[in-house]
Amino acid sequence: MNIKKLINNFEKKHNCKVVYVTKYGSKLYGTDNPNSDTDYKGIFIPNKNDVLLKKDLEHFNFNSNDENTKNSKDDVDLQLFSLYKFFNLLKKGETGAMDILFSMFREDTQVHNDKAFTSIMMENYKKFYNRNLHSFIGYCVGQSKVYNVRGERFNELHLFVKKFNTLVKEQGNEKLETMFPLIDEMFVEYAYKYINYVIADTSRGSGETKQGRYVEVLGKRFLGTVTVKYFADKITDMEEQFGNRARASAKGVDFKALSHAVRVISEVEELIDEEFITFPLKNRAYVTSVKEGSESLEDVMNYLDTQLTVVQEKLENSNLQERSDEVFMDELILKLLTGEKI
Repeated sequence: MNIKKLINNFEKKHNCKVVYVTKYGSKLYGTDNPNSDTDYKGIFIPNKNDVLLKKDLEHFNFNSNDENTKNSKDDVDLQLFSLYKFFNLLKKGETGAMDILFSMFREDTQVHNDKAFTSIMMENYKKFYNRNLHSFIGYCVGQSKVYNVRGERFNELHLFVKKFNTLVKEQGNEKLETMFPLIDEMFVEYAYKYINYVIADTSRGSGETKQGRYVEVLGKRFLGTVTVKYFADKITDMEEQFGNRARASAKGVDFKALSHAVRVISEVEELIDEEFITFPLKNRAYVTSVKEGSESLEDVMNYLDTQLTVVQEKLENSNLQERSDEVFMDELILKLLTGEKI
């Protein structure tokens, strides 16, 4: 499968400009083996007229395997994001977008590179991300909770769900924020470490930034404007999944998924400590060992539990900026859409 041809066909069909494509996944992380398939991710600038007429694409996916089977080493996946979709994902701290950003510093995995674009991205990379790394952490918590029933996170969740559902039986249609005084009392009764309030942006798309109060439960946030029933149903589902799936035996462990959690938590820690993510990964040997099932489930769970606590504490005390430089990002988008020199 010729990746250059795929890119050219995409540009012609959608009248847009691809500015960056890199190998992704295991071949970017340095955890690949001879049987690994090849994933590519990249960025394109949509046609200005399509944007004005709201006919432009936000993303594009191609998979050479059109059968419902596992990819082989000969299969190719290509995923492209529009420029503003990519920037929005960066502002949200999405793992895939962060990986694409820092992949620009690894030349040997790149298959398509508009130097003018990548140069300005690399020179200003710190302007694109912020402290909003909860997507990273939430992913790791999600993988950890699948198998770990002994951790204090599950105990906290179980205690919180039982208490909350007992107290709000008749208030299902009320807004969650009306229950904040009740939740305050629960926080006084028990010193939760992994369930708390968070103040964060609530705005969608462009416009004035607004902030709201969220209840964060094991990395997942619920805005105060959702209904009590919605919140209660979701945290109950979280507890059930935590309990049922966590009891899977080691024989059924998805070590590949766990290796992603190990990878992601190390990326977050490096970003907090050094404001950078290195590819290939610094700890690729350990990530590969987990992926291949060479590490015991207990050891991997202990590692994730320890690192989650460490990284969450580091994030609270980090010097990372509160917000991405949205003015810079918007100006860059306009210049690129209109063809103005950057």
